[in-house]
Amino acid sequence: VAITDHGVMYGCIDFYKAAKAAGVKPIIGCEVYVAPRTRHDMVYRIDNSPYHLVLLCKNETGYKNLIKIVSNAWTDGFYNRPRTDHTELEKYHEGIICCSACIGGEIPKLILSGNMQAVEESILWHKSIFGEDYYLELQLHQATVERANHEAYELQKVVNEHLLQLSEKFGVELVCTNDVHFVDEKDAEAHDRLICLSTGKDLDDPKRMLYSKQEWMKTTAE
Repeated sequence: VAITDHGVMYGCIDFYKAAKAAGVKPIIGCEVYVAPRTRHDMVYRIDNSPYHLVLLCKNETGYKNLIKIVSNAWTDGFYNRPRTDHTELEKYHEGIICCSACIGGEIPKLILSGNMQAVEESILWHKSIFGEDYYLELQLHQATVERANHEAYELQKVVNEHLLQLSEKFGVELVCTNDVHFVDEKDAEAHDRLICLSTGKDLDDPKRMLYSKQEWMKTTAE
């Protein structure tokens, strides 16, 4: 089981100890924010929103490198969020597995924008850095209740169709994942309330953030 908190590694030690005590192999990781240009770019633009990228440690070298990436993102790249960039990834990639992330990742965002040339350039760049440790990530969160995010599923279907073709074209392996924000399916409503608290929104606000409520720790069969 892996831990991939957004932009931080605060939970890694407790997670590692708990997994070891339970006889489960712990994989330490982080879902980092990647600046489109450079982590030193502190000017707001619509196209300056950071991408998501999942990084997982293969070994002790990867763990030490991930610590450097995440720490530098806070001390040297913070702008609204802790951000890394391609320069840092190139410098500290050893011992790290890289996954293209959810629809907030660079590849999915470029696919949805229709810029396929940039998509292919990005895949080739990541493959040149991480080699066989670079994976294209498939997700499919189909909401089953009315009060949930139904838009993400349609976007994921579009992205997945392209990723299947791109995997074949560039020889990059696929990995199927599911966002995990709570443990069991029954926890979805409690998580929904927690999002309201963290974003300062009322439960009945029609414009508030909604998850698909599919973000529990699913079994392999699920």
